Amino acid sequence: MKKSSAFAGLLLAMLAVHQLLAVRADVVCSDLLDELSPCLGFVQGDDEIPSSECCAGVSSLVTAANTVAERQATCECLKSAYGQINADLSTAQALPADCGVTSLPYTISPDVDCST
Repeated sequence: MKKSSAFAGLLLAMLAVHQLLAVRADVVCSDLLDELSPCLGFVQGDDEIPSSECCAGVSSLVTAANTVAERQATCECLKSAYGQINADLSTAQALPADCGVTSLPYTISPDVDCST
């Protein structure tokens, strides 16, 4: 009896991990970054205002991540990308408001804890 309950527990754990990975697979970082690539000039100070393509990408962040796991994966993607570009933090933080997006569920910061 102990073997079957241990097997059942292992099976449930494997299913839970599979579900978590399946949810996270819905967020593809390279796709998110492609949508936000028109914002690069703005956050690096080259463009005075964000383009309509940039703002469309920012808006897509709100609709793209519907679950906690997807929002966390998106947050990790943005955090990683921020660390690789030479962006002005205050400009990056102002970007959602500059695009009229007031409900972005992410704090734009290189120090954000994406698990919360």
